Amino acid sequence: MNNDQQQQVPGYLLTILRIYLGVILLYTVIGKLTASSSFVDEMLGFINFEIKAGRPAGFYTGFLQSVVVPNAKLFSYLIMIGESFAGLGFLLGAFNRVCSIIAIVLFVNYMLAKGRWFWSPDSEDAAVFFIALILLLGKAGRFWGLDSKFGKYWPKLV
Repeated sequence: MNNDQQQQVPGYLLTILRIYLGVILLYTVIGKLTASSSFVDEMLGFINFEIKAGRPAGFYTGFLQSVVVPNAKLFSYLIMIGESFAGLGFLLGAFNRVCSIIAIVLFVNYMLAKGRWFWSPDSEDAAVFFIALILLLGKAGRFWGLDSKFGKYWPKLV
């Protein structure tokens, strides 16, 4: 097939996915910020519960116990900052590729912590991972987003 015959995903579909993922990320971070208990405590409770249940893979359990738990406050802030940045970026269509990579890293780590892989039927994290992957590959910020404006001035950056 030559370039004239290739099918492309309509921009409005990528925009819908982008806005959907942005809303999900902002909704989850708002929940973390407004919860009655601190997110650090919730995160540690979640990690300890999952480890006791034996859900994370061995290599990831080691990472959680030796890196994440001792630095729980730092990781809780990194998660909230990542979700906020990616959520706002998706809503605005700004820095879509960076936001997609952040979202992919977040969702892979959520899947690993829960022990729910891509093929797990109950892995909603896998579904949103693939949405973020589609947004990364589809240049979703170029449709009805700020990336289309940035691309005019800095085409190599966007």
